[in-house]
Amino acid sequence: MQFKLLIKITLLVFLGSMAIGSNAAIENKVRLAISSSPANLSPFYGTDGNSQNINRLVHLTLTDFSKKMTFYCRFCETFSERMEGAKHILSFKLKKNINFWDGSKVTAKDVYNSWKYFTDTKVIKSVFRFGLGKIKDVKIINDYNVELVYEKFDPDNLSDLALLKIVKINKKDIVANIPYSSIIGAGPYKYKIVDELEVTLESRDGKRPELVFKVVKDETTLALKLINKEIDLSLANISPRKYHWLKNNRPDLSFHEMEGTIFNYMGINHKNKYLKIKKIRKALSLLIPREKLLKHKLKSTATPSSSMFSKAFTKMYIGPKIDSYDPDLSEKLFKESGFSKDKKGKLVIDGKPFKLTWRVSNNKNAIEMVETIKKYFERAGIEVEVSVQEWGIYYRNIKQGKFDIMMGRWMGFTGPSMLKYVFHSESVPPKGANRGYFVNKEFDKLIDLATTETNEEKRNNYYKKALEISNEEYSYINLWHPNIIWIGRKCLQGVDVQPNGSFLPLLNLVDNCGK
Repeated sequence: MQFKLLIKITLLVFLGSMAIGSNAAIENKVRLAISSSPANLSPFYGTDGNSQNINRLVHLTLTDFSKKMTFYCRFCETFSERMEGAKHILSFKLKKNINFWDGSKVTAKDVYNSWKYFTDTKVIKSVFRFGLGKIKDVKIINDYNVELVYEKFDPDNLSDLALLKIVKINKKDIVANIPYSSIIGAGPYKYKIVDELEVTLESRDGKRPELVFKVVKDETTLALKLINKEIDLSLANISPRKYHWLKNNRPDLSFHEMEGTIFNYMGINHKNKYLKIKKIRKALSLLIPREKLLKHKLKSTATPSSSMFSKAFTKMYIGPKIDSYDPDLSEKLFKESGFSKDKKGKLVIDGKPFKLTWRVSNNKNAIEMVETIKKYFERAGIEVEVSVQEWGIYYRNIKQGKFDIMMGRWMGFTGPSMLKYVFHSESVPPKGANRGYFVNKEFDKLIDLATTETNEEKRNNYYKKALEISNEEYSYINLWHPNIIWIGRKCLQGVDVQPNGSFLPLLNLVDNCGK
């Protein structure tokens, strides 16, 4: 019914939309939809995805991540790393002829100053001061050569540099909670207008189109704005159902998607009397019809996950090792673990029915998926109580381990060091995110070896072996990796998508609409 209404409205606005679209094209302005307002555009405090991604356009960093989730230079021409005793040293040869917005040259001194700003503990107090505080010194070799000195090697030393924006701040503007407007950047874009529901960036050299980020929270409104040419490119969240409809009914739109780095999983509480048994965890995994869910529920907008790391992580991807739906084998594993079925087909053990509490946040799509999988669990004889909670309450319960199973998602991680944070026995809350209390001595040993190994090939081998143990032991039940999806007008050229959803590809946009 909703889609029929969408078609009717589309017909009514068709003529007006042509005029709107043409005017926008003449202005060399690209209107982009995002799902939520940036929480804080100051590079010192913005942790949400939209704040981080817009900051990528207005500020430079030494390095960032490529489409293959490997490091590449932004402000540097080349970089290298070496060990001097226990110290880890990163050396950078900087690009010349890069200017701040005020016209002053960006040099190694500005790298030093930026490090000082981001690690300041008295006034600015950036939320990133702890990670970047691992840099113990910044040595200026000359104007365009600089070295970052770390007390010890850590795989995150290099990846954390994507957070170190190269900025300039006038002394009078150094205050607590320093706003974005007091910070001088060196990126290819600068702020023009910032409102609650709209952020406009202007190109510094005038060669790129103006970028207007518009917050569109409702996906039906988003679809109408795309059809009506009020939005040129959507970077916003959209349900598989709505995406599928647009793809099949709007030949005037282009659809850009690729497997993303986001990881959806079912969390397991390993302290549970029965879930601590590996066969039970595997039996649950075998009851999830992944192929059917991906095809019909998610409309092929996600890829089944063989581990936390999608194909985007070329050095950590371990191949298509996916559990197929197999209720017979699942039942066999339950029986081998001491379970039986009563006259009603319910699984029982120790004279009691097998019950699980499944916690999920009040996200509509997550709830729908949980309710769907729940039916398959119930067919197998498992009693499932779904507990839907507001995000804050849900998150608190998960951190405290108050669940049997939970629906979870990891996003924003950049490499295998995430394994320590999520699965190492020393990372149980509050030290880390091992909220299911997974404990495996061999896993811990491999992660400890990887964390201190400076040879990348050896380090990745340790991580891969640890990852295989994590999978074999069903530390999580792997589900899928949602695709990154951008939808736009066909007249836009240079549209590309990165697996981490980075906005950096917007630097290559060419607006040919109406030309």
